[in-house]
This record gives sequence, C-alpha cells and structure tokens, in this order.
Amino acid sequence: MEFQPRHALTFRYSGRARALETPIKISLPTAEDGAVLKNVQAKEYKGVWDTGATNSVITKKIIDELDLKPIGLVEVHHAAGKSVANKYLVNIILPNNVVIQSVAVTEGALIEMDMLIGMDIITLGDFAVTNKDNKTTMSFRVPSCKELDFVPESDQYNFVMKNGSRKDRERLLGN
Repeated sequence: MEFQPRHALTFRYSGRARALETPIKISLPTAEDGAVLKNVQAKEYKGVWDTGATNSVITKKIIDELDLKPIGLVEVHHAAGKSVANKYLVNIILPNNVVIQSVAVTEGALIEMDMLIGMDIITLGDFAVTNKDNKTTMSFRVPSCKELDFVPESDQYNFVMKNGSRKDRERLLGN
C-alpha cells in the first residue's frame, strides 16, 4: 500500500480545548519519491501544538523507540532557563497524512505529551483556531495559501448589528 501525503488537516474537539492535542507519527527521515513516500515506518505519539515554542521538541521516549542518533547540539531556552540539548532529524506525519520532512527537533522533558509542535512547523503554512459554539477547531495547511484577516468580516458584522434591519441581523446570525 502506498502512502499518499496530503497538505492540510483539520482537528475538531468536543468542547473548548485548553491545549491543541493531536496524534502524530514520527519516522526516521526519508527521501521523497515524487508525491509518494514509500515504506514509511512511523510510530504514533501524542503531540501538542504550541505557538509559544520557537522549535519542536521530542522526548527521550521517541529517541529510544526510533533509535535516533543526534546530529548536533543546540542551546535551548525554556521556563527553567537555558541548557544544551541534542538535536535530531525526523519526518513528522500529522493528521490527514500531512508530511513534514527532515525536521530538526530538540530533545526535551515534556509532561503528558511526546512532542511539542513549535513555530518552526506552524509557520510553514497557515494555522487557524476557532471556537464556534464553544467547540474548538484547529486547521493547518502547507504551504501557506493566503493571508487570513478576520477584521473585514468583523467590521461588517458590527455594522449590520448596529445599523442593519432586524431581518439583516437574523440572517447574519443564521436565524
């Protein structure tokens, strides 16, 4: 069976999410053959998306299970200060088979997760989080396709709510 990579994912939560958790798969780095990655041996882990993290981090558990070898050292800054950590090269397979190849990740101690997905991955594309009806939806696509700007729609909403007729307001609210 051939592995078909995709370029976008959406993850829906049953309520308002306090953390953006998704399953992820990690494999050793592999070369891409056209649009298909063949024979990818990947293991599934728990990932958390973190816009406050500059770089992505993996745990010792992943390093040991995949028998990863360090490609160098890097200085990392974290809540406890700064330290030096090993750096590794991996492929990351996000939900919906979104493949991010040859990502340099650092080793770190994480609580209740296996990987922290940082801005090094998030800024490769478009990332949006919505909370319609108190249900969080996260969506991500690679590469970036367009700028997302909520201001014009919000301005239109405010104008209609203030100046529109009752029928216009009901239509805007979906009633």
